[in-house]
Amino acid sequence: MDESPERWFGVGRSLLGDPAEAGAAAAREALRDRRASLLVVFASLPYATQAMAEAVHGAAGGAVPMIGCSTAGEFGPDGRGESVVVLAFGGPGFQTSVRAVPAGSCDLREAGMRAAACLDDITSEHRTVLLLGDGRSSDQQEMVRGAYAVAGAGVPLVGACAADGLTQTSTRHFFSDGAGVQVLTNGVLAAALGSAAPLGIGLAHGWRKTGEPMVVTRSHQGKIFELDGERALDVYLRRSGAAADLPSDPGAFFAFATVHPLGLSRRTGEDLRVIFAADVADGSISGLADTPEGAMAWYMEVDPEAVTGAAAAAAAQAVDALDGADPLGVFVFDCCVRGLALGPDGADAAGRQLAEALAGVPFGGFYSNGEIVRTTGAKGMHHLTVAALAVG
Repeated sequence: MDESPERWFGVGRSLLGDPAEAGAAAAREALRDRRASLLVVFASLPYATQAMAEAVHGAAGGAVPMIGCSTAGEFGPDGRGESVVVLAFGGPGFQTSVRAVPAGSCDLREAGMRAAACLDDITSEHRTVLLLGDGRSSDQQEMVRGAYAVAGAGVPLVGACAADGLTQTSTRHFFSDGAGVQVLTNGVLAAALGSAAPLGIGLAHGWRKTGEPMVVTRSHQGKIFELDGERALDVYLRRSGAAADLPSDPGAFFAFATVHPLGLSRRTGEDLRVIFAADVADGSISGLADTPEGAMAWYMEVDPEAVTGAAAAAAAQAVDALDGADPLGVFVFDCCVRGLALGPDGADAAGRQLAEALAGVPFGGFYSNGEIVRTTGAKGMHHLTVAALAVG
């Protein structure tokens, strides 16, 4: 591996059938014989193996920090689908440090704190923490709160939660601190990034609020029992225009509700809450994240043009946040549920718009089970959203 005299960012993607061969090919394409400061690998569940992770690390020459996770699909400039995607960057002015927290070793808040402690190793002017959580859990906000407790208000958090191809069985995380490779089940990973140039973050979703606001009058974590003092399910069905008997078919309700979210009012816009289940007996609806009592909520409807363009919008926002520095490359984290709203043609159109917006800048990412952006305040877990990190 050559030490590049210039800063660089590379992306490789492979659809080869053998996981190890695919990992090695994607890594070689991303690296192009350059020494990386960090490897980030995303792989669909059939590729998410120890052999694949070792092949990626081996292709980089070893002794390179690496993080990554399983997904609900990956994408890069050459398209999307079931594959292995490797992103790498290096050259002068970068610092990186990584941590892995195995599942069950502590609660999620403590896991976030332990993972984000890698920030202690970074002294650069521009810093961020890249988090990869476990998308099977409904309380990943606790991980973000823990990471925020370590990073503080001055260091942004960005990333996403691993997926398992929408099977909701078990996610995988790929990790190396430079010596050996681990594959963890349902863990938490972090990479602290330091750079001599700015790092930019973007966030977009494309849903818009409609109708009058509602107050969450009774809830517990992700379960909402009352909106405006009424049974939450009754209010939701009325606002969404869904049939009264829809909740009697859990599968049909899931398919409808996941693309008809609620939005919580935030200073920077609406924070989406995916609804995935209903309980006819107690009139509750369940979401993928905490919905606190007293929160102001709206029923959200799709803005088709904005939803299709959300990935491009998030990436453009991240590049704009570089304060005039040229982008080397962009990480993109796109919600897997957005694909249900977009459909195959819409997802392809979204990819084309993303590539056009970045105009030749390398990019890559994956379809996730929750997106992470925290730039102000302790909140930072998002759904039905696209998060982006631009490296300058």
